[in-house]
Amino acid sequence: MITVGITVEAALKMLAEKMPDWGTAPASLHSLENAVTAEALIADRDYPPFDRVMMDGIAISYEAYESGLRRFPITGVCAAGSPKTRLTDFSQALEVMTGAPLPEGASLVVPYEALKIEAGVATITEEEERDFMEFVHRSGSDSKKGEVLLASGKELTPPNWGIAASLGYSEVKARREPKVAIISTGDELVAIDAVPAQHQIRRSNAYALKASLLSHGFSDVSLFHLADREAEIENHYREASKCFDLLIYSGGVSKGKFDYLPSVWKKCGVTEYFHGVRQKPGKPLWFGVDPSSSTAVIGLPGNPVSSLVCLHRYFLSKKVVYARLSEEISFEPEMTYFVPVKTHSTADGVFHATPLAIQNSGDFSALAESDGFIELPPEPSRFKPGEAFRYHAWRLS
Repeated sequence: MITVGITVEAALKMLAEKMPDWGTAPASLHSLENAVTAEALIADRDYPPFDRVMMDGIAISYEAYESGLRRFPITGVCAAGSPKTRLTDFSQALEVMTGAPLPEGASLVVPYEALKIEAGVATITEEEERDFMEFVHRSGSDSKKGEVLLASGKELTPPNWGIAASLGYSEVKARREPKVAIISTGDELVAIDAVPAQHQIRRSNAYALKASLLSHGFSDVSLFHLADREAEIENHYREASKCFDLLIYSGGVSKGKFDYLPSVWKKCGVTEYFHGVRQKPGKPLWFGVDPSSSTAVIGLPGNPVSSLVCLHRYFLSKKVVYARLSEEISFEPEMTYFVPVKTHSTADGVFHATPLAIQNSGDFSALAESDGFIELPPEPSRFKPGEAFRYHAWRLS
């Protein structure tokens, strides 16, 4: 199926539906790599598994306190990590430390701050109303045995790795990270350490794209460059599709005489899902999948700003963030407009985006001051200061 000039929303939907599933791989607690769960993490027991003391102090009977008792002989100490003990006498107390199991028979913890302890007797010095099981983290109050604590499809953030560890998962079944190749194309591009002739430019796109992927958790990313030679492009594709899960091309996807990529992919059996999105920059964006190898193929425009914006909007942007325009923008064409911006937050918690002046989608240097870009919808044509729009950052943090 070929869809030409689709909307941003339609392109995102197509990517979500057609992007291959590259299987699973174990993510280890010892390496703590970036990963997304491919299984649900299940509570192996109630959490907490016992009534857990939340403050250092004494454990007593709530009924004793309610009856008016304020002086309690201390008969022992319960430390965190020690087995559960028993409060055998209504009128006595056990010293308890944070994290210790609440002694059987106790139903109230009184912190040291409210006590005076002399000669082994604790006297409650702060007279106040206290609650049954106060300063006790009740067994099973966080989660019950068999409950899903982390669903499949969740990113293994630092807190989520902590959850996995608490559940006893030394390894988590995760979505396998794709092996990625970034292929820049064009006779005008030379190596970064070369002295370019007047008609040449250095290969910069590939490095910006790789830096973006690495900063978003991808680790297996290779770089290649191809001249505008149809046979060379075809031969490279046939070999690369055997070795990589995701091929990201920069350049060669427009309508120029030397833009061979779409015809080469078609010849090699790649199923094209869309070529062209109603957006600026990045209109020539291309996406397809090779059914014989399950290799996904992304064709990014060759202009630097277009290339970087498309990669982030369609393949890296996850968190939904909104920013308020600090200046008015007018844009007449009925297409989505991606505008590089510099951002700042004010003391009242408002996140602002200031548009940056860019000559065209080849003006890479103009991105130096940008933090990311905002996404303006096809309508209306005027966007006023104070209006909020979706923001995409170049970096995760």
